[in-house]
Amino acid sequence: MTTLNYIEFGKGRPVIILHGLFGSARNWQSIAKTLAENYRVITPDLRNHGLSPHVDNMSYPEMADDIIRLVNKLELNNVILVGHSMGGKVAMTACLLKPELLTGLIVIDIAPVTYKHDFLSLVEAMNELNLSNIKNRTDAEDELFRSTNNINLARFIVQNLVRTNEGFQWRINLKQITSCLEGLSTFPEALADHSCRLPSLFLGGADSNYVRSIHNEAIYKYFPAAEIKMLENAGHWLHVDKPEEFMKSITSFINCV
Repeated sequence: MTTLNYIEFGKGRPVIILHGLFGSARNWQSIAKTLAENYRVITPDLRNHGLSPHVDNMSYPEMADDIIRLVNKLELNNVILVGHSMGGKVAMTACLLKPELLTGLIVIDIAPVTYKHDFLSLVEAMNELNLSNIKNRTDAEDELFRSTNNINLARFIVQNLVRTNEGFQWRINLKQITSCLEGLSTFPEALADHSCRLPSLFLGGADSNYVRSIHNEAIYKYFPAAEIKMLENAGHWLHVDKPEEFMKSITSFINCV
């Protein structure tokens, strides 16, 4: 059993937002605060991320069970579950395992399929970063930028560094995430015969490769009631690229289910 750290905003119908790989509850605070004008918004740190415990395993069923336990612990009803990227797979898994606990699902730029190791080179760069030589986050950012050639990604990743008496350390459980990376790129085979008829919105970025028309068959197989919508001129972080369109899409969906 893993007890997750979480941040809570607002009152009303509960909306749980699950971050992606290398993210945390803090990444979704601006979205959460906006939604909190009308809803009770809960943003957990998934296991091995943020301030949640570091554990040896992080399969999708295990991470989904963490969320199911959180729902039960907080005695939540009428829950809308939202997940981005890896968090989207966690959300899908939770809905397939315990649909009776939830009312609706929003999946952000991910599908229930296996992907190639998009993060493998990034993980290698993170593991190769010599933390003993890092004096500040800018140093780490520069090192990661040289490895990834993506300044926004480098800035996102260094949010996981914390300063201790012994220097900078990773807040995330990088060792375990590295060992579980192959499993995180898949979708659980044990769920192959499952389906969930909850109202579901699959929201993708038109400039991203994570949700394409070739994935529609898999989405409808698991979630027959799914609506698939793409945001133009948006990539994988579509909530950052198109915040107004993103908020309009998810609030419209929540208000209808």
